Amino acid sequence: MKFIVEIKLPEILDQHLIDILPSQYTEIGNMMNDGIISSFMLSDNAQKAWLTLDAESKDEVDNILCAFKLYDFVEITISELSIAEVTSPAVPSFSLN
Repeated sequence: MKFIVEIKLPEILDQHLIDILPSQYTEIGNMMNDGIISSFMLSDNAQKAWLTLDAESKDEVDNILCAFKLYDFVEITISELSIAEVTSPAVPSFSLN
């Protein structure tokens, strides 16, 4: 099953949250490289983020997310998707001319 997760950060970030944000982004990047998270998006004001991932259940998604350093400081909404279509990145064609 594919899930989308909405993460809402506090409107005012205290210094502790600001300090752990870079390592959280690194952790998300590592999870993307490992194939756990398939996409990550951040709003222009950095107040909301969305990610998609494959899991067997909402509980499994929550278990993955509870490892996040920000888990106790953010509001998380997990939704199961019935349709999730994604375009593949275009690969340029080569010309021998």
